[in-house]
Amino acid sequence: MPRWITVNIVVLLILFVGTLCAHESGSAKYVVEAYRLEPGVPAPKIDGKLDDPVWQKAKPVSGFIQLVPDRGKPATDDTAFYIAYDPHHLYVAFRCYDASPDKVVNRIVRRGGNIYDSDVISFFMDPHHDHRTGYKFATTPGGVQSDAYRFDDIRSDSSWRGIWWLETGIDEQGWVAEFKIPFANFRFPNKSEQVWGFDVERVHRRKDEVTVWKQMTQAGATTRMSDLGLMVGLKDIGGSKPFEISPYVLSGVSDKESLDGQLGTGLDVQYNLTSTLKTNVTLNPDFAQVEADQLEINLTRFPTRFPERRPFFVEGNSFFETPLELFYSRRIGSRGDILWGGKMTGKVGSYSLGVLGSQTGNFGALEIGQESESKEEALYSTVRLKKDILQRSSVGLLFANKEHLEEEDGYGRVGGVDTDLFFLKTYRLSGQYAMSFNPSEDPENENAKNKAYLVELAQSNYLWNARVRMERIDPLFEANETGFLRKERYRGWQQMNFMGTYIPQFGPHRAAFQVRGRASQNLFTDTYFDDWEQNNPDLTFSPEFDEDSISWNINAGADWRPTESFWEGIGVSYGRSREVELTEVFTTDGYDFSVLTNTSRPVSVGLDGGIGNYFNFSRQAVGKQRLLALSTTIRPRSNFTIDLESGYALSLTQEDVIDGRYFTSSLRVTYLFTRDLFLRVFTQAGRERTTFDQIETTENYLVSTLFGWEYSPKSHIFLAYNEDWRTNKGELQLGDRVVVFKFSYLWNL
Repeated sequence: MPRWITVNIVVLLILFVGTLCAHESGSAKYVVEAYRLEPGVPAPKIDGKLDDPVWQKAKPVSGFIQLVPDRGKPATDDTAFYIAYDPHHLYVAFRCYDASPDKVVNRIVRRGGNIYDSDVISFFMDPHHDHRTGYKFATTPGGVQSDAYRFDDIRSDSSWRGIWWLETGIDEQGWVAEFKIPFANFRFPNKSEQVWGFDVERVHRRKDEVTVWKQMTQAGATTRMSDLGLMVGLKDIGGSKPFEISPYVLSGVSDKESLDGQLGTGLDVQYNLTSTLKTNVTLNPDFAQVEADQLEINLTRFPTRFPERRPFFVEGNSFFETPLELFYSRRIGSRGDILWGGKMTGKVGSYSLGVLGSQTGNFGALEIGQESESKEEALYSTVRLKKDILQRSSVGLLFANKEHLEEEDGYGRVGGVDTDLFFLKTYRLSGQYAMSFNPSEDPENENAKNKAYLVELAQSNYLWNARVRMERIDPLFEANETGFLRKERYRGWQQMNFMGTYIPQFGPHRAAFQVRGRASQNLFTDTYFDDWEQNNPDLTFSPEFDEDSISWNINAGADWRPTESFWEGIGVSYGRSREVELTEVFTTDGYDFSVLTNTSRPVSVGLDGGIGNYFNFSRQAVGKQRLLALSTTIRPRSNFTIDLESGYALSLTQEDVIDGRYFTSSLRVTYLFTRDLFLRVFTQAGRERTTFDQIETTENYLVSTLFGWEYSPKSHIFLAYNEDWRTNKGELQLGDRVVVFKFSYLWNL
């Protein structure tokens, strides 16, 4: 192991040991007792009104205090909440007082969308009462549902989706929200009497005010599961049902395969092994309702990382997260149809477990823009195990594997151990050690260079946060068969980077000042140089190039965040860096700016821009870049949203000759007839014109229309139309044109 890694690990271990005794137990000062429905008291009617007998019996809790803008002062408009339950359901009601109810900010979006352009009430629960995991439920005055799974104290997985019911209403006192949540959604210990963590947060969007019931000890903007109050009084409640079965029927027409039509079926099954551990299986999954990836201008040598949106892979993805992204679910099915998938996730005692397997091949005929002969046959498997230690810390391991079924010796494997150590309430020490295993393509077979090391120390509170990170990625460490790492083959690095942000308050307004930097050194194998010389026979190394040269970067920025203003934020930044490449060693300056108007208003506009130098990998030379991005959101009505986004970039030589023009544009129109019935139209266009070795023009166009109805929880009807065009050998050709009808239904057994 390199000496600098050994020294730093020893220092950090000493620091950690010295702080163990300082870890606080965090006893709760706030306790709310849930009211159990007595015989003769009916369950509340979920209608957005607080006139049921149960709400007269349950004790109201109020007295909220501000987090923002006047930390510690009483809320300008208070909030009251009530909790009741029966053996199978939890009922939570909120009265959100507002002195001007006619000005309540109410924007309606689809479930899973951004709800924070509206007023929001949210609450957090920790059924395990382990001070590190839990659930978040939230809504707006328009009744938009939002939920998330919380883990590792401060992290959030918004892919989790529960089954629950909600109604809201606006009246002369403000607005009301009523929740009905089956206990079957949760994983909790099998005990007759439960104690859960609980807290409430309200966002008063018009006033840019955030108020809470208990969380004044929270560090930063993210609610900590270790800082919740207590909910007591839950006795003899029921857990989850063992089976969920969701079959679907699919009918469609595709121009690509010259089909008149076809019929397909598939199946999703969920089985709860215990109250805290569940298994999911999917057969011939279809994701026709998933929106296409949005085009982005990318002038780097590395591919863009797109988020996961496919339901089977989205839910529970947080179980497989590690500091280095060794598992990236978008790798599965990127070059082939998914034939089946299975996973098991959950918690057993102090252990969190995740197991996933999937196979890809050639099955479907309705895949947009994907030729059948290109479909890869592969088998994927991933195992994740994490152990809770101390009060909020953990250690874990992950192994991910991909087997190429059409190749005799084709595989990609990566494994590692990691840790998250929390101490002194707001500090976190993270580390990871990983190795990769791939068929050797390096004649030197340098097995000692297939490792990765990472150590990070971070601190965060409501006023400032900071991070120092040290990592070494060996040249032969390859994780991109199963994970995501922006890395060239046979080239690695060792580096240290830091970041610090200070967020002071100026009256009701806030600002943010940030400094970040990096110092790094490249690591090469001889194979990297040999391949480079073979691919670039007309180029030579720069006289200034040295394998031991240090590249660095320093950046400083400032953001102004006014309250109750036309502006949401205004930011500027300046950076200076020294970059080391084989043909160029150069120092450059970069300038960026951003402005955003208030997103709670009917029309909001964002503008971002930047200029600076960069390394043009296609030319293997320093180039200049100019970038500009414009985004506009228009809301003619609370349930009608129009989003327009455009980006334009120029790349130039050092002599100011334009050698590349890049343009992207998208339009998304969403209309919600009800919260569960919607129409979405999405179009996008992308065009690149470069003159590196020769003039090349690439164009991409997409039109996607989706009509969706969730007629029952997790039961859907979708009607989709997708058409895409792309450049092939210099000609614009139809990639595919597909019409799909999909029907699914959820059975709880």
